[in-house]
Amino acid sequence: MKNKKIISLLASTAIATVVSTSAYSQLSITGYVEASYMAGKSERGASDANLNLVTGKQLGNETLIRVATKGKMSNGMDYSVYQEFESDEGARMHARGIEIVPTTGLAVGYSFDGAKGSEIARTATPYVTNRHTDVTGLTGIVEPIDVTSSEHFVYADVINLAGKTSQLSFAYAPNLDAGSVNGSDRIVTLTNNNSGYGVGYSVTPIAGLTARAGYTKVEQNLKSNQDVKMKTLGVTYATGPFAIGAQRYNQEGLKGPAGTATTLAGTTSAPQAATHEDETTLLSATYAVTKELTVGFGYAEQERTMAGVKNTVDAESRLFSIGYNLGPVVLSYDFEKSENVPVTQNGAHVSGRDVDMNKLRVRANF
Repeated sequence: MKNKKIISLLASTAIATVVSTSAYSQLSITGYVEASYMAGKSERGASDANLNLVTGKQLGNETLIRVATKGKMSNGMDYSVYQEFESDEGARMHARGIEIVPTTGLAVGYSFDGAKGSEIARTATPYVTNRHTDVTGLTGIVEPIDVTSSEHFVYADVINLAGKTSQLSFAYAPNLDAGSVNGSDRIVTLTNNNSGYGVGYSVTPIAGLTARAGYTKVEQNLKSNQDVKMKTLGVTYATGPFAIGAQRYNQEGLKGPAGTATTLAGTTSAPQAATHEDETTLLSATYAVTKELTVGFGYAEQERTMAGVKNTVDAESRLFSIGYNLGPVVLSYDFEKSENVPVTQNGAHVSGRDVDMNKLRVRANF
């Protein structure tokens, strides 16, 4: 009889806990399913020999499910947590985060692949579809390096305290070599253990005008590698159906020992044997023709210097986009024209190595 009372008490406590938790939180499940069709043509550069840049056509898919909840803790502070499940090329259990708001205007938390720190300034110009470097991945233009993309990090956000309608974001990643597989109960022994931080600032001083700035510093543990630095500044102005923006970012220190397979933080290719610096300029504009139809244009130019010598040609890319919004379903078309594309992301620009790509996409949100 005593055991039955104990079991009954435990069951009642469990039920009370569930009811109490649900009263404090709000659960949401959102996401999308999209399909894309990409096809194009390429031209070999002078040093390409028999290398083909683009072969065949591609029908692709991406599905994302986001589970999130928010509410109040027992001490009255707000909290939120989310987990994304993604079918793209990356990890299946992808972006995630825990955030606590100890006081008005301040949020602190942990995230994997969240947009914090300098990443809040990564895209300071308007686009109809994806940002310029993320439509097909074939432009050869590198994105601003941060410590938050596909990385574990902690952060602090200061909201509307450093200017009206502003966000000041600090992010720190203690281990940029960990990847997405780290568990919370075992330490992973790594070779390099690079670390870094990023700071981002966004402010809207007047209606329609938004300025963004970001800074990233990655400390390379290997003495043969240089520390990585990235600086960016951009501005967007939107009025009525028009939006226009400009952004510039500079990054340097992409040096590593020749012949190694080590991947540098924020890049997807092996490091270079020479000092490396990129200066990238982005310009873009969008126009809402109707409530449903939007068109846009983007231009990117990348100047590359290796071992103190500037490449003889700059990489350039032009992006023409059309988007048609049908409520939960969005149709889009992108035409991407890229010139002097490098063979590897951090390699020298190749004169005449050009790629033209067409992309059709349908996305259904839920």
